[in-house]
Amino acid sequence: MAQSSSGIVAGIGPRTPVISRFHVEHSDSTMLSEILSPALVPWASGGLAFLVAVGLTPIVRWGARRGGWVAIPEDEKWHDTPTTILGGIAIFLGGAVALVVSGGVSAFPASVWGGAVLLVGAGLIDDLWGLGPVAKLTAQSGSAALVLSAGFLLAPGAPIWGAAPLTLVWLLGLPNAVNLLDAMDGVAASVTALAAGFLGLVAGLQGLGALATAAAVLAGATAGFLVYNVAPASIFMGDCGSLLLGYVLAVLGLGVQETGGTARSVLVPVLILAVPLFDTAFVSITRSLRGQSVTNGGTDHTMHRLVRLGWSERQVPLLLCGGGLLGGGIGLLGQVGPDPLFYVLALGAVGIAVGVGVLLVQRTAPESAAPPDPESVEATRLASAPSHSANSELESEEQVPRRPTT
Repeated sequence: MAQSSSGIVAGIGPRTPVISRFHVEHSDSTMLSEILSPALVPWASGGLAFLVAVGLTPIVRWGARRGGWVAIPEDEKWHDTPTTILGGIAIFLGGAVALVVSGGVSAFPASVWGGAVLLVGAGLIDDLWGLGPVAKLTAQSGSAALVLSAGFLLAPGAPIWGAAPLTLVWLLGLPNAVNLLDAMDGVAASVTALAAGFLGLVAGLQGLGALATAAAVLAGATAGFLVYNVAPASIFMGDCGSLLLGYVLAVLGLGVQETGGTARSVLVPVLILAVPLFDTAFVSITRSLRGQSVTNGGTDHTMHRLVRLGWSERQVPLLLCGGGLLGGGIGLLGQVGPDPLFYVLALGAVGIAVGVGVLLVQRTAPESAAPPDPESVEATRLASAPSHSANSELESEEQVPRRPTT
């Protein structure tokens, strides 16, 4: 079958996924594919990733505590207790084990996995010793270039000169969006797990078993880490986790697109990833209007403002996941439903996002850039935490919440 200069398969119907030009079948020699039907492999792989991450996270937490790798509270950070970091290592290893067992590693180009390893490494260096903004951007640009070299494009029906820059923005933006979202216990992990689940469902509907498996593995590994990251968190994922999650979500979003070049093709992943994209846009716009740096730390994110509106730190992740359910549901409809209804609902979602943003600014603007009051934060945590929290029982005297990043 012929290919255009942009690398997109020609002559395929409007709902053919972009990733169909890659090898996406499971290896017949892997354990799961030998004992399970193809439809069950994603579910089993996600479950395995969950179990491995649940088992590894306490080990990583113990090692981080022994090494003194903890997030220390600062004025521009939300948490007020030192907390271990490096939870992203458990997510990465949990996902890697599940992908090896399921045969998912061979389903994608080596450059895609190289980009993931590059970002995990850069994030780990930043967590342990600090990494300058130029070096971090260089690593992110390198990972984006590796994905582009594999032929993944946002808006695949557009000319290459337009699609390539859009793809670069997408691949640079989403890791930073999840990094920004990782500013309160349980938020980034829960939103990521939910978005990965929706991307897996879309991939399954397209018949992309390996892509669905990769999404399920991401959801499972992140959910396994989330067991220890809900408020009050006993470990944070760190940059090695947030950059990895954003990168994988970006690649999955590119993979579930179609080759027809319609607006629906781009809107489906955008809607599924609406929560991290909204928070990034919201913080960038409001800080720019206040004349503040977009890249500096702060407690003016969506989740911080929701706490100031009266929601607890356990309720905020659920509330944001509600937004993720809305966006993901509309995105899923874009795969199976009629176009007119999809576009109407997508427009409605944009209207809701604008309304929520305006409401948050109007109701919380006086305190939007101020750090949280330690007494009020502690009162909120005590009110929302159960008396026998599994997290607080695990070496509670040495607990240290994570370093939420901006």
